[in-house]
Amino acid sequence: MKVGDLVRKLYDQEDLLEAGLGLIIMVARDAAVDRHQARYKIQWSNNYGTFWAPEDKLEIVSETR
Repeated sequence: MKVGDLVRKLYDQEDLLEAGLGLIIMVARDAAVDRHQARYKIQWSNNYGTFWAPEDKLEIVSETR
């Protein structure tokens, strides 16, 4: 996953409906936790907000090239 990819949540159907789709706007890797596990800052649709999410809670809908 990278900046510009369109994603959706993989958990909690209620959150999925509220958040809709999101756009990755920033990527961070935390070496203290796991240097291979990235976290993604997502700008969500439907005025849901902008939040950080781990990779395992997101699904790519459309990738940038």
